[in-house]
Amino acid sequence: MVNDMGLNFATRMKDETGASVAEVAACFAMAREVFGFDPLWRDIESLDNQVSAETQLELMFASRRIVRRATRWFLRARNRSWSISENIAFFRPAFETLGEHLYEVMEESEVAEHRHAVEVLVAKQVPEHIARQVAHMSSLFSALDLAQIAADQHSDILRVANVYYRLGAKLDLHWFLDQVNHQPVGNHWQAMARASFREDLDWQQRSLTSVVLEGCKDQGECDTILASWIAEHEQLLSRWTHMLADFKTTSTHEFAKFSVALRELNLLQLNCRASA
Repeated sequence: MVNDMGLNFATRMKDETGASVAEVAACFAMAREVFGFDPLWRDIESLDNQVSAETQLELMFASRRIVRRATRWFLRARNRSWSISENIAFFRPAFETLGEHLYEVMEESEVAEHRHAVEVLVAKQVPEHIARQVAHMSSLFSALDLAQIAADQHSDILRVANVYYRLGAKLDLHWFLDQVNHQPVGNHWQAMARASFREDLDWQQRSLTSVVLEGCKDQGECDTILASWIAEHEQLLSRWTHMLADFKTTSTHEFAKFSVALRELNLLQLNCRASA
């Protein structure tokens, strides 16, 4: 764990979650195995003298960021009665299924962004299979939430993923996540706040997906289900849309704006659930 994630990884996770070192190590092991990070890191290391050192660092940084998010997710949301192997056995199949069908459940505009990201890495001499893994990892992180939603709703994971990703695109949640990720931090508290914003946004998207799926009366097409839900809650959604429009008028944001926006998103899912 120290070799792959650095000396301060466990300390950072302890500060952010209050977990013990043993819990951090266990959840790191889950994240590493579910997402297949160990073979990916070895593949990246094997690129010595094939790609620039800058490119290798870029690949490692992107993958380690997802490990931090996944470890934090397991620390917060895992089934604590399950062993490490039971958690891996539950989440790994969801990750593999989603990886095989990712482009099928995403909006075409986001598929185009993923393909462009892969092309950029391939242009830097990164083998395509490594480029795809790294470029897709941020979206595949959602396999953790999707696996639990699918189990709770007794639904097929690809059907759940279809609603999840398309809902995120319709409400610009993925754009909002980019703003959170690019928000500069100047101290320890701001770094913790940014991590909490990411966690809150993931939770709100998960909750909204569950609300949409709970309102389904049949196994209809996902686009129809989602369109009907958006039309039904247009008034509630309008405030979130207006708030995002304000975000898009400036390129820099204060931390307070993210807090207010996420509170509004939380109220949105609560009100939609109440009216379902």
